[in-house]
Amino acid sequence: MTARVAAAAVGPGGYLRLPDLIRLLQEAAMRNTVRLGISSPELMAEAGVSWVLRRQYITAYRWPRMGDEVRVTTAPSGFARGLLTYRDFHVTDAGGQPLIGAVSEWLLMNVASRRVTPIPPRIAALATDLAPASAHLPHPTGKLTAPTGGATAAFRVAYHQLDFNDHLTNPVFPELMLEPLGHAWLSGHLPLTVDVAFHREARYGEEITARVATEGTLTRHVLARNGDELAVMHTRWRPRP
Repeated sequence: MTARVAAAAVGPGGYLRLPDLIRLLQEAAMRNTVRLGISSPELMAEAGVSWVLRRQYITAYRWPRMGDEVRVTTAPSGFARGLLTYRDFHVTDAGGQPLIGAVSEWLLMNVASRRVTPIPPRIAALATDLAPASAHLPHPTGKLTAPTGGATAAFRVAYHQLDFNDHLTNPVFPELMLEPLGHAWLSGHLPLTVDVAFHREARYGEEITARVATEGTLTRHVLARNGDELAVMHTRWRPRP
């Protein structure tokens, strides 16, 4: 998928924002699943299930800026335990030079019960057409731990933050978890790596809290509702040019 970084997708300094990068990746994933006949709308009509993101690890080599043309290449890259599937993303510039790499983990959720469901055989059969393992990005490993102290910000889930599964859309999780870092930090830095694990849904009108703490070069983030972790994220940064 080829796209141009829109003015609405950049912040101060003109660089593509992290939540808008995730939106771009998800659009590419949707187009690929439609091409494969396994998109969420098709699966909801067929079996009442939909894809949900479990974890995403992003490595940024160079952040694109407003007006830059980018190309996103994505494909499924593996299955695990009959429940989990992986998807790789490669973002390059107009000249084919790498900008960003990302690997993601997905589950299927029964829309009615909101529970994880096994991957159907016709989707699992795609494993025979995957690229060789040597071509796949490394899978994220280890448990992400939340900060116990640090700065906080409180939010209420708004209607326009919901997706077609009627829960808080994936890109808004990191968007909210970044907010306690504040304007000065976010304006002066760009993410190097982002590792986010999604644990629970957030629904319309719920009150949620983001917390952030930095320990050396690692920044830990959590989004919680009444003490229950909705998502945990680890980030590393570099000063913005």
